[in-house]
Amino acid sequence: MAVLVVAGVVSCWGTGEAAADPSPAGTLYVNHDGACSDTGTGSASMPFCTVQAAADVVLPGQTVRLESPDDLPYVESVTLTRSGTEDAPITFTGAALAPSGSPPILTPKGSAPALTLKAVHDVRIQSLGIGYPGADAVAVTGSTGITLDRLSFRRPVPSTGGTGTAIGVDGASSGVTVSRNWIPDGYAYGVRAQSGASQVTVTTNVVTTPRRGGIVMTGTSGAAVTSNTVTAPCATGISLDGASSGTVENNVVASASAKQTDSCPAPTAPLYFVSAQSADQVTSDYNAAANGSGTSARPRPEYAWADAPYTTAVSLHDATGQGAHDIDGLNLPSTTAPPEHSALIDSADAHAPGELTTDVDGAPLVDDPLVADTGTGSTARPDRGAIERQDSIIIPSDDMPSPSRGVAPVVTSVKTDDATTSWGKPIATYSVDFGDGSAPVTQAPGAPITHTYATPGVYSPAVTVTDADGSSRTVRSPAVDAGTTAAPATSLSGALVTTADGKVDAGDALFTVPQPAIAWEVAYRVLAFGDGDQENLADGPRKIEHQYPAAGSYTATLTQTDLLGRTTTARVTVHAADAFLPVAARYDAERTIPAHGVLKLSAATVHADSDGVDAARLRIVTSGAKASGTLTLYTDGTTRPGTSTVSFGAGRTVSNEATVKVTPTGVIDLYNSSTGPVTVNVATLGLQSHAQFGRTYHPAAPIRLLDTRSGTGGHTGAVAGGHSVTLTVSGAHGVPADADAVVLNVVATTTKGSGSLTVSPDSTVNPGVSGPYWTTGQTASAQIVVPMAPLINGKVVFRNNSKSSAHLIADVVGWYGPTATGTTFQPVSPVRILNTRTGTGGKIAKLGAHATLKLKVTGAHGVPANGVSAVDLNLTVPSPTGSGYLVAYADGTTRPDVHTADYTSGQPAAGTALVKVGTDGEIDLYNAGSTAIDVNTDLLGDYILNTVE
Repeated sequence: MAVLVVAGVVSCWGTGEAAADPSPAGTLYVNHDGACSDTGTGSASMPFCTVQAAADVVLPGQTVRLESPDDLPYVESVTLTRSGTEDAPITFTGAALAPSGSPPILTPKGSAPALTLKAVHDVRIQSLGIGYPGADAVAVTGSTGITLDRLSFRRPVPSTGGTGTAIGVDGASSGVTVSRNWIPDGYAYGVRAQSGASQVTVTTNVVTTPRRGGIVMTGTSGAAVTSNTVTAPCATGISLDGASSGTVENNVVASASAKQTDSCPAPTAPLYFVSAQSADQVTSDYNAAANGSGTSARPRPEYAWADAPYTTAVSLHDATGQGAHDIDGLNLPSTTAPPEHSALIDSADAHAPGELTTDVDGAPLVDDPLVADTGTGSTARPDRGAIERQDSIIIPSDDMPSPSRGVAPVVTSVKTDDATTSWGKPIATYSVDFGDGSAPVTQAPGAPITHTYATPGVYSPAVTVTDADGSSRTVRSPAVDAGTTAAPATSLSGALVTTADGKVDAGDALFTVPQPAIAWEVAYRVLAFGDGDQENLADGPRKIEHQYPAAGSYTATLTQTDLLGRTTTARVTVHAADAFLPVAARYDAERTIPAHGVLKLSAATVHADSDGVDAARLRIVTSGAKASGTLTLYTDGTTRPGTSTVSFGAGRTVSNEATVKVTPTGVIDLYNSSTGPVTVNVATLGLQSHAQFGRTYHPAAPIRLLDTRSGTGGHTGAVAGGHSVTLTVSGAHGVPADADAVVLNVVATTTKGSGSLTVSPDSTVNPGVSGPYWTTGQTASAQIVVPMAPLINGKVVFRNNSKSSAHLIADVVGWYGPTATGTTFQPVSPVRILNTRTGTGGKIAKLGAHATLKLKVTGAHGVPANGVSAVDLNLTVPSPTGSGYLVAYADGTTRPDVHTADYTSGQPAAGTALVKVGTDGEIDLYNAGSTAIDVNTDLLGDYILNTVE
């Protein structure tokens, strides 16, 4: 249905000539939204659910009132077989509407019409919407005393070729009035009466683009076709044939150029048609043919009278005497009021049969003082067609409730003294519907109209201004917001995104924003993610996923603004971090670094060139050193830190693991502090990414799985050179069967010759990565990340690469797996947090023999103060004067029998350690040697609980 705004008028389907509703006792209610019953009495508190249920029991004098607060249609084909009386008709009506509202809609179910009036009398159907049925919509059969008023028919979606009749009257019906209906595109016929029908009045309707005929009276006696507007018909606009009788007055039929198609069969048919059988019994006058203007050829005949075509009103009148006051030569808008100074204004016959006192929208018939009156009538000055030109009423923007917001109770007022009209008519009344269920207040212009909104809520007031002739304009003001005493509370929660099998994207957060407790009072919500990005949230509960650009702690803030401009906030801290991606261990690069030189390794070389990789876990082996020194691993483009990754002596082969920050497009540096060259082999053991689904880390209290000295692990006695020991790791020792990598502390002792140890997953082509390395008699240790093959057998192979025997020891200190309850990694720029020679870390004395040093590792250097499960460290003993080893473990726990870093007199030593952190945020360093030593501790990152808090 077209939205109509005519000369400042916004009309309401609830105005006009509708009969007043009877008393509540005479009303049956239909409302399918909420509690309803088709077996009840149709009361307001327990309405019928369906229209048919009410149609089956309605009595004379009763009104069936349809309501649809949910705006959903009644999908049913209703047949009425009960009648009223002349003094007590039956009425079906939609609920009273606000300006610009829509009536309840009845949509047919199946191929039957939406509404059939079958052999009934004294029935009025008004103020309803009719859904497009694809066939006949409303059918009147064998009935009399019927009024169909203010029905709004819906267009089909999508538009069809045009089938069915919007309103059909069969030949056994009489006394039918069809008035003030909107019939849009999609129907074959707008209004159609069959042969034998009598006293059918079709008045003040708008019919657009009918495919077979707009208003068609066939063999209908006493027909009155008055003040209708038919636009762009694909056939005849108004037709009386088959020996019909009656009048055709005050109508407007507007043509439109169209090509002939199956859905538009006769685009050049006459606008008006009166057959030879009807010509002597039909009177036609005061009609308009809007068929083009100027001297150009008309696109179609305007009339066919007694089957003879006439191209103009003048030729029709000259030949037949009909249409003495007809006008043509017009170009008109299709479904709006005539433009100012149009020949259609004040030029109709006020005494035409069926002429109403209001137009299709219920607006009054008024005299336009800017146009000379050429029609009939002393008071009413009707325009031709269904739409009356109204006075344009100008309502200033400040004639609205003011103030429009505040904490309830809110006292507002509306000015009533400055509306004007384009015709200079005096203003008769102001009427304000405050939209809170109270009765509208109507008064003459002058004093403001005041009102108190006592209850919090959002209200939609409407101001209607009416001039002395009855023209009116209704303006719906911006909402009045009566707020609660306090702004609505807001809340926010979040979690990191995980898969069904427990893998986690540690930089991807899923935020949950619930529906506010007082949702109507919220104007808008903005979620700022804490990384410079934000999202405006729509109404209702929301789940928003956000990928953070890097690991780190972010504060996400939800700011909620209510209708009064008050804000409330909720915050969560997101610990965006990295999940572990194991890499099958193999050497990726072998290079010789000159004295004080730097080796640059691209991200691709260490397999770090994928989404969101922030760090790589590398195994570095040095050999062929010409002089002692250290290697420092760090991110290219940053200042080289004062840390060390590997400490080596001349001629010795040593190894260590380390984690280094990297970007998918960046480079990492490896600096040689020695005065001579050194050869390095680099292998990647795993990656840490904030944008890929990976594994979480689970630090554990060390669990011994192998000790050949005591037979732990099932092997007793030193392992011969060139031989290996295979042990089950996954699925035992607290490590789940689906672990993707394990972290082992391994030791070779009582070594009979120099050599190395290789640790690799069983039953794979993975050669593993060797380390530690030892010389004859030396005890050597290393912490190793071993990528597993959990779908194979979960076993690990320990191979003695020496030509001589050695005892082997191995402890499980942690594992990576697809379990979301683990911890995720946050890399930091390498920083020395302990140097017993300089006092860094608060200790400026050597660590004595068999002594323990407590070191705080949380709350500084980028490590959170809480929620840290483990830290990634590199421990260095720079210049030992005796032999021994360091043990690093969680403060507050029993010291384990593990070797974190073994040292030998005169040889610098380094060892990596993923160390579990005590509940106090401290770790303990124990010197198991017999001499005091200096200790350096470098921090590479930390593992935090996988939470959003």
